[in-house]
Amino acid sequence: MQGQADDLGGGVYKKRLNDNLHRSIVLAKGAKYWVYEYLFAKKDRDNIEDDELLAFRLLAKSYAGLTEPQVSQLLVGGDFVEICHDD
Repeated sequence: MQGQADDLGGGVYKKRLNDNLHRSIVLAKGAKYWVYEYLFAKKDRDNIEDDELLAFRLLAKSYAGLTEPQVSQLLVGGDFVEICHDD
């Protein structure tokens, strides 16, 4: 994370991108994978609202309950797109 992300709790992180011009909301499922859920320009908004944070936390919890076959199906169906894989 190299100091470029803030832990917002509940598996939600705000990550700074492009020399801090953009931000992304990243949802984590343990050490298995990270889901880039929302991207926004810092010039357009400073932060997400409290109700949005609560919704992202619920979504992160839902993602944490997914099984590997379910994740694979989301990838095959195009609902998830893999952008990096270390294997």
